[in-house]
Amino acid sequence: MPLPLICVTINGHSLADMLEQAEKATGEGADIIEVRFDELYVQRVEVRAENTEGEVETSHELVPRGIDVIDVPAAIERLKAGIEKPVLFTCRPRRQGGNFPGTEEERIEVIRQAVASGVSWVDLELDIEEQERAALFEQAAEAGTKVIASHHDMESTPKSAEIQSFVAESRQYGDMVKLCYRSHGHGDGLSLCEAAWELRDDADLSLALMGQGVGGDMPRIHAPMFSQSLVYATLETDFNLPDRGMINVRDLRIAWEMLGYSEA
Repeated sequence: MPLPLICVTINGHSLADMLEQAEKATGEGADIIEVRFDELYVQRVEVRAENTEGEVETSHELVPRGIDVIDVPAAIERLKAGIEKPVLFTCRPRRQGGNFPGTEEERIEVIRQAVASGVSWVDLELDIEEQERAALFEQAAEAGTKVIASHHDMESTPKSAEIQSFVAESRQYGDMVKLCYRSHGHGDGLSLCEAAWELRDDADLSLALMGQGVGGDMPRIHAPMFSQSLVYATLETDFNLPDRGMINVRDLRIAWEMLGYSEA
């Protein structure tokens, strides 16, 4: 069976960090690199505080930076020049789990500049105002940039039938549909897998379906069986990745081999 493409998300808070991560992701088998451009607008700050026992503990917080701190055209060109693989450009708003600190108008302008630069892919959330999204979609078509129509539900996972219905409503808005839901257990993972299974024979549909949370990695691991087009993976290696519904890119390749999924 044909294997899906693997998209590795990089989320460094500086251009240097992103380029370093992109090089590592390329070496570990990524087919596409997702640049989370919104992560450039925050910086990771160390915070030290005393706990109830009087001991000093260290943690980290993401602190917003000013919108004007990033030269958008220059940053995009540097990323494109330094990344060998096709680039998926994403500037995620806070309402869908991202870190862009500015207004929606400012975010849309960043996306416009990315499309104008000729990135291979761009992520357009389905909740962007309809006329604005249509204009971006038209601009992308003219530039030869493919569109991922995305939706992120940070609260729950609906039943399989509702997911399938949402896919049917959304497929016209992009070259691929990406749906990511909050998964609260393996029951939610099974709902995602059931929806993916029911949609597997639609040859005209390009789909990436996944969850965040326990059970959310199930449709990623079995994506070849569901004829999914793209699977999102990470460079992270934390032991809690399964609890977050995520999977390391190298572990994903190993899992597919162990499960007998191959190009043959």
